[in-house]
Amino acid sequence: MNSSPLRVFTLECDDETRTISPHVRYISPATVLKDLYKIINCDCVTCTQIEVNGKLFDVWSDDEALLKSNPAPNLYIDDDLIIFGSVVFAKSDEEGSFVGLEREEVHLLWHFAQAQFPKLLNFLKRN
Repeated sequence: MNSSPLRVFTLECDDETRTISPHVRYISPATVLKDLYKIINCDCVTCTQIEVNGKLFDVWSDDEALLKSNPAPNLYIDDDLIIFGSVVFAKSDEEGSFVGLEREEVHLLWHFAQAQFPKLLNFLKRN
């Protein structure tokens, strides 16, 4: 088993200031779930798979974000999928195991998130 830290890309929400900041974080393969809980600041995570430029990525988020008071929208996927609270981007292998990102994938996801932000604002204005 590879014990090297796994690179992930995050969009972290600050609940007090309601700001979103991007980060590259490293998760231990031995404590993936614990690390996800800490980064996302939750007790229950969910994973949604998205496609960006033909590549599949996992988006980990707080499964109970909408149950919290005044949840912050963070990521627009489409009109039917808005993710609230902090998110962690990673990948999974053929067996479904958590896999870290390559440096180029972090850049791809950062550009994807930037491109989605105006769409999120437009969606929020309409609703």
